[in-house]
Amino acid sequence: MTLPYEGATEDQLRSPFVQEFLAIHDMFRDQLAEILAYVEDLLRGDGQLDGPDTAQHTRALIHAGTQYTQYLHMHHSIETDGVFPLLQDEGLDPAIVARLNAEHDELSVLIDRFHAAILDLAAVEPDVLNNDMRRLADALRAHLAYEETHVCPLMARWTRRPDLHLRR
Repeated sequence: MTLPYEGATEDQLRSPFVQEFLAIHDMFRDQLAEILAYVEDLLRGDGQLDGPDTAQHTRALIHAGTQYTQYLHMHHSIETDGVFPLLQDEGLDPAIVARLNAEHDELSVLIDRFHAAILDLAAVEPDVLNNDMRRLADALRAHLAYEETHVCPLMARWTRRPDLHLRR
């Protein structure tokens, strides 16, 4: 069995809360990989992003990218405002929480940059978009791995769904 995060145990992975958390993270990883592949396909096409088929592909990318960025922002807000404070009350190191929240802030900038770029694909330099997306992908993957390693062991202790009072 390949464990999905550093230090994962089979007991932790049986937790419905850990399974749900990992499934959400996997969805973000998978969708980002699909968007990256889609942009690469567009860039390998005519490169100008203005051909007859490209307009349809561009609209699809804008739609998918907009949804992706909205869901990722929402997910991070829920973690920052609800999950992390709850886990900190249960023993999650405040330094880890500070790092996770700082990473959310850094990712927010990358997410917003990506979203702005896809809204105006005709004006964006394709290589810049690709590089920005790769920076977002690398930062998000590293963040998710770190987060899972530190958050999932505490989530695995939950016996019922916590009441997440968003504290902002």
